[in-house]
Parts: sequence; structure tokens; C-alpha cells
Amino acid sequence: MTSHITVIVDSRYGSTLTLAKKIAEGAREEGAEVRLCRVALSEPEFSVDPSRVDFIAAQTEFRDLPQACAEDLEWATGIIWGSPTRYGLMSTPLRAFIDEIAPLWRQGALIGKVGAAFTSTGGMHSGNEMTLMSLLMPFMQHGMIIVGVPHSVPELVHTRSGGSPYGASVVTGFDGRLGVDPHELAIGYALGARVARIAGQVIPEPASVELAAQAAR
Repeated sequence: MTSHITVIVDSRYGSTLTLAKKIAEGAREEGAEVRLCRVALSEPEFSVDPSRVDFIAAQTEFRDLPQACAEDLEWATGIIWGSPTRYGLMSTPLRAFIDEIAPLWRQGALIGKVGAAFTSTGGMHSGNEMTLMSLLMPFMQHGMIIVGVPHSVPELVHTRSGGSPYGASVVTGFDGRLGVDPHELAIGYALGARVARIAGQVIPEPASVELAAQAAR
């Protein structure tokens, strides 16, 4: 069964977007149909320097992506979303998108689908794993199947920067200039490929949460 993978990204200087593209590549190499989408555009945050050349270039590419919508999640058998880390949490634009898809939760539309996450942080101990966990929690609320990165992926064992069993990640440096190293790219590729493989074996089981609530009265 061909899997449908939707990758949703929020990005500033481009590191998270680079990782998202590698995740999408890994999924495609497994034969999946892939949609790479962005969250809604927002004004630069206080922590961002909008005059930097890398920011302008990254935002030009980011803005060219289609904006994610609920239909992209209904179409998908696997969903992988990610954003920069903000104090150990996901970014506000991605959180806003997750809030917007509340009707899918009521419909139970994502039950049984596969979910995974990715992020970028300024430093090794800047909350990347906490952010990944916060990104995974909505999948659990939607009744989805969580996929991480197993330690059988060699780059996860050997990385000295990003990467986690809980998802793919990038350590960008506090000025965001480090980019994405080969180990981080390989881990992202492996995550995308694994989600595609597993999503191709799973049959989603949508069922109305509202009907279940009524039956319990």
C-alpha cells in the first residue's frame, strides 16, 4: 500500500526547513507520495534578525511552500511536523495550526495514522528533546501511532550534535549559523523513510469522538 506523508514545517533561518526536506526525501525514497507544507506566515520574532541574508533566503523558499490545511492531514497516512525550539516548546505558528485542526480530533479523523516530529535548537541542551515530546503529545491525543528513530540508525549512535530517539533534530548554534550536519541529515532521512514504511503497513481507523462521548452519557 502506497503511503501518503504530509511534512509540515515552521522555519526561520532555514535549518528546520533543510531537515524537513531531507525527511521528505527519505519518505519519497520509500515510494511514498509526499506533501511538504508550511504553517501560516507570521511576523519575525524578537529573537530573529530579519536583515540577515540567510534569513531572507530561507524565508523566500519557505513562503513558496503551500500552506498546510486540515485536508493535508486527512489525505495523509503519516504526518511529520516540526518547528524551531522556543523555550523547550514548539513555535507559536505551529501550535496555532495544531489548534486549528481541532475539528479533526472531534471527528477522530487521524486515529490510527502515523506521527513523528522534528525540531532545531540553538544548543545541545536548549530543550530539543522537550520540544520533540511536546510535538508528539498532540499525535497521542489524536489516537495516532508514534514513530521515533531507533538506535539501529548508525548516525544516531555517533552524532555529536542533533538527533534523538524521539525524532530528528538540528543544533544550529545560538546565532543559527551552523546549518545541518551530515549526521543530522541522515537521521532526518531515516525518520522520513521509517514513517513511510510503517504508514504503508497501517490501516487508519477513524471513528467519531463526539459519538463516543454521546454513547457514554
